[in-house]
Amino acid sequence: MSMSNIPLAAGAGPMPLTHRWNNFDALRMGAALLVLVSHQFSLTGRSEHGLFEVHSWGGVAVLIFFSISGFLVAQSWDNDPRPHTFMARRLLRVWPALAVAVVLSACVLGPLIGSMSWQEYVHDPFFRRYFRILRFKNELFLPTGFDGNLLARVINGSLWTIPIEMKCYVLLAAIGTLGLLRPRWRWLVALLVLATAVGYLWPTPWRYGWSERRDMPLEFMLCFFAGVVCHHHRARTTGRAAWPLLVAAWAAGALAFAAGQQVLALVLWVPPTAIAFGTSAWPVVRRLGRFGDVSYGLYIYAFPTQQLMIWLFKDRLPWAMVLALSIGATLVLAFASWHLVEKHALRWKPRAPRQAAPVAPTALA
Repeated sequence: MSMSNIPLAAGAGPMPLTHRWNNFDALRMGAALLVLVSHQFSLTGRSEHGLFEVHSWGGVAVLIFFSISGFLVAQSWDNDPRPHTFMARRLLRVWPALAVAVVLSACVLGPLIGSMSWQEYVHDPFFRRYFRILRFKNELFLPTGFDGNLLARVINGSLWTIPIEMKCYVLLAAIGTLGLLRPRWRWLVALLVLATAVGYLWPTPWRYGWSERRDMPLEFMLCFFAGVVCHHHRARTTGRAAWPLLVAAWAAGALAFAAGQQVLALVLWVPPTAIAFGTSAWPVVRRLGRFGDVSYGLYIYAFPTQQLMIWLFKDRLPWAMVLALSIGATLVLAFASWHLVEKHALRWKPRAPRQAAPVAPTALA
């Protein structure tokens, strides 16, 4: 794999990442589509052979999302390290499109595909509870909908990762406010991330039971903060300079894998590989974002679209055709979300106290 360096200003180190000079848009779009395809298996009762049988391919895609989100959001903090403006930017990126998706799901899609009258529907406790998603709570069920599907009443099973993402933002702001992202403390943060990964994910005899418990939110958060560490050491984690780190990470991951620790291997492999690819600038790949950053829309609209297509066509069309229809319809909704909601919300982002180079908008798992 040939990697291109991000263009350098004389003596200034890597330039801030913009859409024109990196593969992040393409990587996020690919990860969002991978989540969609992975869910198509579970939603139709088909067996999916995940990676090492510890993560579905959709789970691996979410690890990628968290890794690149940590990298890019850390740059946003560096540009303007004020907690209130940092969190305002994060909310403006996440909440408006999420609110539209939740309202459309609960108030439009739910009644159309359900078996209740409107009066019964809106007075059902599950209808009111569904809007707790807008407070970053996990809610899966509406009062009715998608009868006959394997996951009846589950409108959007992808949104459970968004509260985890928000917790990562809060933790990053807290760590930054305490001064632990300053240069002299960054290696300490890196060591803490590595120690947490090894200590939690590598079973030891005296921690049997706790160590056997899978904690996917922690795995996602470890990838997020690994991305943060990669940003703070980006001179070694981007472009051609990333090769020594990649070799070391893959060697360490191979040792973990050989010892039977597949999850730890993934946490060691995914973040540096995703960052190295994302910060590269391949001529065709880097241009996929010129139509807009549709990855978030793909993520939040894929699941309900798939449920609808399966509900309508599962007994009429082949599996691959239903998948193709789901991808096409989700792409339309994602483009609409970006052009009608997301990019307009981003115009309200607080300005940094000094002129800073633009940061590519972050994407969610």
